[in-house]
This record gives sequence, C-alpha cells and structure tokens, in this order.
Amino acid sequence: MSDALLVRIDAWIDAHREELIGDLIRLINVRSVSESSNDPENPFGQGCADALTLALEMGQEKGLYAEDYLGYVGRLSLSEGSADLGIWAHLDVVPEADHWIYEPYDAIYHEGYVIGRGAADNKGPLIAALYLLWLIKELEIPFRKNLALYLGTNEEAGMADLIFYNANGYQMPRISLVPDCAFPLCHAEKGIIEVKLSAMHAFSPSVLGLQGGLATNVVPDSAQIAIAYDESLLPKLDALPQEISYEIEEDAVLFTAHGITGHTAFPQGSQNAIGLLCEAILKAELLPPSDLDLLYFISRINEDVYGTALHIDCSDEISGRLTAVGSVLRLNGEHCAELTVNIRYPVKASSEKLIASINTACAQNRFRMELLKDSHPAFVPATTPFVLEIMEEYKAFTGDDSKPYSMAGGTYARRLPNAVGFGMGWQNLPQPPFLPAGHGGAHAPDEAVEIDGLLRAMKLYARVLLRLNAPDSAAKE
Repeated sequence: MSDALLVRIDAWIDAHREELIGDLIRLINVRSVSESSNDPENPFGQGCADALTLALEMGQEKGLYAEDYLGYVGRLSLSEGSADLGIWAHLDVVPEADHWIYEPYDAIYHEGYVIGRGAADNKGPLIAALYLLWLIKELEIPFRKNLALYLGTNEEAGMADLIFYNANGYQMPRISLVPDCAFPLCHAEKGIIEVKLSAMHAFSPSVLGLQGGLATNVVPDSAQIAIAYDESLLPKLDALPQEISYEIEEDAVLFTAHGITGHTAFPQGSQNAIGLLCEAILKAELLPPSDLDLLYFISRINEDVYGTALHIDCSDEISGRLTAVGSVLRLNGEHCAELTVNIRYPVKASSEKLIASINTACAQNRFRMELLKDSHPAFVPATTPFVLEIMEEYKAFTGDDSKPYSMAGGTYARRLPNAVGFGMGWQNLPQPPFLPAGHGGAHAPDEAVEIDGLLRAMKLYARVLLRLNAPDSAAKE
C-alpha cells in the first residue's frame, strides 16, 4: 500500500466525521433490544427489524450491495457473490436499565463522545465498518477479495441469528474480523455457561416479591425484596448498610439494593445488587430462619466472582480465571427463588466437569440446576499467519508491541471459522470526564463512544484490510 493512498484514506475518514456521527445517532435512536417474537418476518422483535432495515438502507445509499437473510442477519458488501473477508457486527443492544443521565435512545454528541445505548457495543463499530466499505467504494480502491459487513440482530441474547445463518447453509467468509472488543487482537474467548438455579422449597408468606437484574450478561445494579409488614422489622432498619434503601408501605416493606453495574465478562469493580441485598437481609435477620436458609446459597454465590460457592474456581495460562455472576433473580410460580448464573470458563476447562460440580453444589444446598447455555470457547493460535499479519499492521500503526490476548466476553468469533476479535475499542481509554463512576461503558448507563478513537480505529482497520487483500497475504485463496 502506498503512502499516497494512506493519506487519501485518512483524509476521507476525517472529512466524513460529522456524517458518521449523524448516522450513528440515527441508528442508536432505534431501540433494538433483541426480544422473542412469533412474527416470522421480525424474529427478534420490531426494534431489531427496524434497526436492520435502517442499516441496510444506509449501505444502499452509499452504493453497497444489501442482502437480508429473513430478518436474522443482514449483509452489506462491495460486490455480489460470496465474501472472502467478513466483518461481523451486531445491531441488538442490552436493555437500558436505570440511572441514565442522558436519554438512552435520544443520542447526543457531547464533548467528543456520542452517548446512547449501543454507542460502543456495537453500533459505533458497525457504522465505522460500514463507512470503511463506503470508503473503499468511493475511493475506487482495487479489492481482489469481496469484503462484506454482516449485521447481526441477536448477539446479546444468545446468537440465534448466527445459529440460523449457519443452519441454513449461507456462505461463510474465509476469514472474519469481529469489532466487538479492544485492540490489539483477541484470539481466545472463554466458554460461556448459563444455568438457572431453583430452590427446591418455597419461601414463606413473609416474602411478597423478589427480583434483581434485567439481562444475564449484565451485573445488576438494582435488586428488591418485598417483605410482609411486621412491627418487629422496624428496630432492625437503622442497621442496614448504606447500599440498601427501604420504603414502608401499608402491608409491606420494600427493600432495594443499589449496586454498580458492569458486564458479567468483566465483573471486577462492579457491585452485584443481588449479593448486596441477600447479605443485608441475612445480617439483619429480616426473615424467618427457613427463608434466610434459602437466601444463604444465593448470597454465597455472589460473595465473589470466581464461582467458589459452586466449586468451579479454576484458571489456565491462555485465558485466565473463571468468573461467575448471579445476574438475574426472580420468584417463580411456585414462590421459589430462581437465580440465573452467567459463567465464563477458561479455554482449557471442561464444561462437563463444571456442570457436574454445579449440580453437586446445588444438591447440597437444596437447589436444582437447569442448563440454559453452554457456548464453547473460541481459540485461534497467535501464530496463525493472518493473525501475524494483523499484528504487524497494528504495531506499525500504533508502535505498540502488545501480543494477542484472551477475554471473557463472548462475540460472534466463537461461532465463525477463522475469526478473531479485532477492535474497535482502545485499551485504557479514560472515562468520559463529564460522567460519574459506573457510567459510560458498554452495558452501563450513559454508554458512550469517543469519536476520535473510533476514527483512529477506522484508519487502522483500513490498513489491515488492505494488507489482507494483498496478493502475498496469508488470507489468499
């Protein structure tokens, strides 16, 4: 690639800054939380369908070829036919939850950031990738390989979109990049297990309600329990920790735990409201002993984020230590507690052994386990030729000699052949200075993406795509 071409590419990206911001805001303003649907034309709800339609229209406006795979996956490409290189991004977002300062679906540009649900995960990178295809088209850069951007609609809620795409025999790219993590390059993703743990005995009538968490991959920042009013509760209320608030109603006392949200893939630094709530109720002895026994196991599960209470704490040299978060708590129809636990396990661990250990721990604590998901780890050796090429371009662009890394987050890479996570986030970015702690991150309130960082990521991506397109690339046919 010539220096003159790189200058043209960088200038084009800078010149389209305001247009990119506008398109990103338009896309964020579509509330695309993936939801179950009985409508065959909108398999994940109207919001995801509207976001997919809008993204495809944006691509068509820019001269790209658009395809819609029955509402599950969309594709924008440089030309018709099969793709050699794929970029996989997703339009669906996690629920917005509470405590937003700004509006989640009325996105704004403020002090260098676009703020709104999905800004970083994953609509910002998706729009950036769309603009990269437009750049190649508009600058008439010769491309030997067909490059395509794939638009998913269910990444946050189980990847049923990609499962459908695979099951129906649609063509896969030979090599795929997934812009859903931080640079430099993620070559290994932990496995993901989700289990529902249900108490085998019901709560007493003292427990009127119990809930916490909105999504299994989000550390809950709020959890509540409603306890039947009894004057004996009143002397115990002053001893509650500051994270617990309460409201005295006519027939009940409603207790709310206030935590700090985060992604269950990276739970360190968050505060799980379910754990805070259970611990406070136990210490204050606000329920009969039989009810406290039921809360005890739930509390222990969230005492740490390493699965100690479930006997599954383990690690390996590739992907590090297992994490486990009890992220959604509910009462079922039998008035029994149900806790969903999101587990990220090391590449070398056996999911079968982990599940057996969880079953044993449940039996010892009068709970039963239901397996909801076991998504096996992803791993592409760091010595793979196309990975080495990407890392060479990364080092040349940044001067950073970091190596490929592993992570606990789950992306499309785990369900694609020859796929790695590559950006578009930058490591160690400062928090937006105008937001309080716990705000601004992916899955957090006031989710934000720094536009200068996104444009810089585009410039790096352009160099990598040109390298993989070169005649001597390891990505050759």
